[in-house]
Amino acid sequence: MTETIIDQAIAWHRAQDDADFDWDGFTLWLEADPAHRAAFDEIALLDARIVAHRPALAALLPPVEGAPVVLLSAENQAVPRRRWTRWAGGGIAAAMALAIAIPALRSPALPVLEYRTGTGQSRAIALKDGSRIALAASSHLRVEGEGQDRLTLEGSATFDIPHRPGRTMMIRAGGQEISDIGTRFDILADARTMRIAVAEGAVAVRPTGKSEAVRLSAGRQMVIDRAAHQGEISAVTPNAIGSWQQGRLVYEGVPLSLVASDISRYAGTPVRAGADVADRHFSGVLIVGDGSGLVGEVAQLMGLRTSYQGGAVLLRAGGTG
Repeated sequence: MTETIIDQAIAWHRAQDDADFDWDGFTLWLEADPAHRAAFDEIALLDARIVAHRPALAALLPPVEGAPVVLLSAENQAVPRRRWTRWAGGGIAAAMALAIAIPALRSPALPVLEYRTGTGQSRAIALKDGSRIALAASSHLRVEGEGQDRLTLEGSATFDIPHRPGRTMMIRAGGQEISDIGTRFDILADARTMRIAVAEGAVAVRPTGKSEAVRLSAGRQMVIDRAAHQGEISAVTPNAIGSWQQGRLVYEGVPLSLVASDISRYAGTPVRAGADVADRHFSGVLIVGDGSGLVGEVAQLMGLRTSYQGGAVLLRAGGTG
């Protein structure tokens, strides 16, 4: 059976959930034929419709003997590799027709896409303008707007945004608004602190609701104390930005509180920095591995001790113990 463009688009859409997603191959496929981009956008839109109308679709589609019905949850949390199992082969066109033809199931003109990751997980996301986003563990990304140019991030992600004349992407994270017209940068945010590090180009950082923005260029990072509404700009190694994708957590002069919340994404248990060490600056490289050794590594490097409190690992001053 000859593989159609729709089949190829589905394959690329599914592959985005793989840690070793072939970005170069995907880009070449998109650029080879305008029909490829149109097909990929069609599949992404259908996916969004299924997410939005999962209960209604489950009721309308008859069960297949021996095969469970697999539909995405509202949080996009279904097992990615089974996303299109339900409509493999000739059933794809029928499912597309069903999602489009029933008026009650028609999605709004501007669908909202939600992406989430769990502990130790990551996800590759491709937007329709060619932007690439690597969503780190235990993070949530919301994509809105006709041009997919209004984003909201909770957690951590690395962004690779191509330049598009007349288009500015706006990302809300950690109480800040990051405006970008084409660059590569990384965001790491928790309830207390936020770090923005720029590898290429420049971004504008502005507290939500304020008029003044700070320009952050390549090789610079800004660490923001969200409670004090203060930011500190310093140098950062561009090649190290986004290195978590290669299994390395690289920090250059960031508060220990931010390091603790970041390693929680991989350690499988909450990690907090005690009040006596939360503001200490940490610089170093941590190897993620299976996440189990991160807390001990930080404690050894900084001469801290660990204890358990309220279901979390607490880093405190005073040596190991």
